[in-house]
Amino acid sequence: MTLRGEQWDVLRALEEAASGDGWVTPGERVPVPVVRSLAGLGLCELAPAELLPTLGRGRQLAWAARLTVDGHDALVYQAARAAEATRQVAAPQDPLLRAVAMRASDMDILRRYLALAPTLCRLPSKGLDEVVRAASWDAAKSRFTVWVTDEQVQGIAHAFFLERMAASSAPANRLGREYGITCRPAPSTSPASPGRGSS
Repeated sequence: MTLRGEQWDVLRALEEAASGDGWVTPGERVPVPVVRSLAGLGLCELAPAELLPTLGRGRQLAWAARLTVDGHDALVYQAARAAEATRQVAAPQDPLLRAVAMRASDMDILRRYLALAPTLCRLPSKGLDEVVRAASWDAAKSRFTVWVTDEQVQGIAHAFFLERMAASSAPANRLGREYGITCRPAPSTSPASPGRGSS
């Protein structure tokens, strides 16, 4: 399940409490049902009953909760994802680079292609792996943008050519239609057949 806004709010409250003794108690106005839902997901832990008197310091507590390592990591990941979605990447000043818009499925093809690099005869273009890692996401257009050299564009075209051979021609067709970039290996010509009566 995907966390709701109130669940993220409680996780952040638990994170803030981690700077103290780590425990959040009922007096801090954290909704109990939300805490229990997070505990069920392993994102926070509930204090065992025998620890509650110690945490209450004279008060009777019905519960206490603190962030788990998975809860912490979920907050880190969510913050990074939110920042990525709003990040504005300036266009490089290098005149040799061009912008190419890629669908998420196109990026999957490129990552698969790069992962196969050690086994390919025709190696991916130099620097294409860094280009893929540095791709920026445009939420309005639902596209990644990669800045590539002409050589790297041909590497993308080669990856899409292999995808055409194995599964779908759509990515290669789109690259050709939108950017005029294609990969068409030269056909192999066979020797002329010997004429009749030749020995």
